Amino acid sequence: MSEPIDDEALSEQQRIALQLMHEICDRLPHDVRPVGREMQGCYFYVELVGEDAQRFWGHAGKSLDALQFIANNILVRRVHGELRLVLDADGYRERRAAALRARALELAQEVKAMNQEAELEPLPPHERRIIHKALADDPDVRTYSEGEEPDRRIIISPRE
Repeated sequence: MSEPIDDEALSEQQRIALQLMHEICDRLPHDVRPVGREMQGCYFYVELVGEDAQRFWGHAGKSLDALQFIANNILVRRVHGELRLVLDADGYRERRAAALRARALELAQEVKAMNQEAELEPLPPHERRIIHKALADDPDVRTYSEGEEPDRRIIISPRE
C-alpha cells in the first residue's frame, strides 16, 4: 500500500475520519492504529497497523467489512459530503483482490473452454467490482450479477 498521508495534507473530512478510527481502535483490546494511505475519488483508504492487525480481517474479510460498515455509518453523521472509508489490515485487501482477479481469469478460461457459464460464491459489492473489472476487456466472456444481498453473486458467461 502507499505511504501514509502527511497530517498537513489531510482535509477536514479526512481528519474527522481518522479521528473516528482512532476512537474505535482505542476502545479495542488490540494493538492497532489507523494510518491514512490515499484518496481515490471519495474513498479514503485507511490501513490498520500494529502487532494485532492480522486479527481484523476475519474469515474472508467479514470482520474488516463489518468494521468498515459501522465506521462509515458513524462517519456519514459526522461529515457532510461523500467521503467513505475503505479499511485494510496488514495488506489483506490487496492480497484478496489479487486472489479474486486470479480466480476470475481461471474461471473465464473454463467458461471459454466449456462454453458454459460459471457462478462464483456470494461476494460483497466491492469484491464483485474487482471481478467485473478483471474481465471487462475480455472479448470472449461477459459478467453480470444476480441474486439479492447478501447472496448476490457473479455469473461469468460466454459472449454470443
